[in-house]
Amino acid sequence: MLKKDIRKKMWRVIVDSVIGYTDIKYIKNVNASNKFDAIEELVKVFDGTNLCNDIDSLINALKEREAIMSTGIGAGIAIPHAKISTVTEMAFAIGVSKRGIDFDSMDGYAVNLIILVIAGEKQHKDYLRLLSNIMAILKKEPVKEKIINAVSSEEILNILKDQT
Repeated sequence: MLKKDIRKKMWRVIVDSVIGYTDIKYIKNVNASNKFDAIEELVKVFDGTNLCNDIDSLINALKEREAIMSTGIGAGIAIPHAKISTVTEMAFAIGVSKRGIDFDSMDGYAVNLIILVIAGEKQHKDYLRLLSNIMAILKKEPVKEKIINAVSSEEILNILKDQT
């Protein structure tokens, strides 16, 4: 019983740490039909915030990273990510595409869920921890499916918050 309680508490810490890096304003349905347009569309949720001093350089860094190697990791998920000096605070955005987008994923399937992670150049350790914690949550198939099928940004944020 004690181990189960400890695991639940540790899981709560993971979920809470992930939630702290996003906001309802950073969650949207993506209308783009290709991965580069999807990245650009999703990055724009950060425009007008104090998270990044230069949205265009962020878009370019993410697209350059994507051109080198796809961030489509399989199972309908892509995690475009970048660490650049113009990012002042680490954050992530969530994009959902009901119809799917070709991200040249490892498994060849279209991507329905895009998790776009941004960080400053010196946030390496926290950046890797965030990526790892996001994956720990999304590897639960029911969670991923609930997010994809959600009808609002509020519902997606609540799905994440309700992970136990």
